[in-house]
Amino acid sequence: MSDLKIGDIVARKSYGEDIHFTIADIKNEDTANPIYVLRGLLYRIVADGPGDDLVKQDSRSVYLKTQKYVIEAKRHAQQNRAFRPMSFLRWFRSRPGSILHIDSSQELLNMCLKHYREARLRVAWYLAGESEQPNVVGRLLNRYRPDILVVTGHDGLKKNAGDYYSMSSYRNSSYFVQSVKEARKYQPSADKLCVFAGACQSYFEAIMDAGANFASSPGRVLINGLDPAIVSEKVATTPVRNMVSPQEVAELTISGSKGIGGVNTRGHLL
Repeated sequence: MSDLKIGDIVARKSYGEDIHFTIADIKNEDTANPIYVLRGLLYRIVADGPGDDLVKQDSRSVYLKTQKYVIEAKRHAQQNRAFRPMSFLRWFRSRPGSILHIDSSQELLNMCLKHYREARLRVAWYLAGESEQPNVVGRLLNRYRPDILVVTGHDGLKKNAGDYYSMSSYRNSSYFVQSVKEARKYQPSADKLCVFAGACQSYFEAIMDAGANFASSPGRVLINGLDPAIVSEKVATTPVRNMVSPQEVAELTISGSKGIGGVNTRGHLL
């Protein structure tokens, strides 16, 4: 019997231990071959695997790598953006867009909230699993009335998924699609409510068709855990008379145009 348990940090031998995961659930736990449900620590990917493919990781070493990763992501965004976190005087004289961030991961949510605070942005947040998000998004929008909505968490293509244009090939994309549809019931206008939805390898086209302004992942690639916050900051701090293009967003994020796509979107800085 494996000594692995929920909450352990692991990596997969079959992938060269390239990504760190936490064990989120264990299927068939009472059998000789349990399957471990894995959620990325730094990437918004969900996967699964057998115990004999998993290597337990040292938590302190992973923490240090995580901090380095976050610093690199922020440096990339700062080097490629024309704006900087708003000064107190500018913030006092103007009003950047407000954000509602719904996430399935406490760790990645904390990472994004730290980014919002450093950028001096107003944000409300809510922790909810992907399957729960469509049920809460309408209530939260009515409560907080944000300018920008983020609905994210973890996602991924299922093993042996052969059709990128079939919803059944994705683990959580259907929930992101449903959440966007609920958001558009609340506010149909893409100018009045900017919606970002999706995670790693999400069904980009379906999420956009549901009414999102920005979504992941056009190239079915992994996206950075901070990408939703970086996109939201750009929209929140762009003057309302200006538009934010998908090209600008791609330059800000490490995952680039294969990770994040969208449509020209009006800024929300008044």
